[in-house]
Amino acid sequence: MTTITGTTIKNVANGLSNGDITVESPQPRGRAGTFIDTGAKTVEVVNGTFAPIEVEPGPILVTITTEGAHTVFEALVPDSGNVDLWALREQTYSYTEPVISEVAELVQRAEAAADRAEQGGGGGSLTEVAGRPGVFQYTAGLLTEIPERPGVFQIGA
Repeated sequence: MTTITGTTIKNVANGLSNGDITVESPQPRGRAGTFIDTGAKTVEVVNGTFAPIEVEPGPILVTITTEGAHTVFEALVPDSGNVDLWALREQTYSYTEPVISEVAELVQRAEAAADRAEQGGGGGSLTEVAGRPGVFQYTAGLLTEIPERPGVFQIGA
């Protein structure tokens, strides 16, 4: 067994956090003749501290939930001894910009282009294609883009 210890949990304003920490195996596994299921163990965080958490070595999924914050990460627990919660977090941290923000930016750009076209007197409009969330059709007067063929336009509506 390995014990997760340490780290005081604070918010960005340096206030001590309250909430809970849940650890679980991301998938069933075996170790030294023992079946380790995916059942979760939760401990309470009170005034930034939590009781030590004993876990089996191997991959775990950690969820930290405090006032207004929710953090989930996977980590690899060493074979024995104590390991600091932040050390587990650091070993797995990598930042990848969410795809959602890229999509939102593209939608904003498309809407801005439609606004510019409408202000230019073209009378165009940007509408979401029915049954295809996130897919937009731009119509400019009598010139309409064919939804099934992006970049191909037809004359008339």
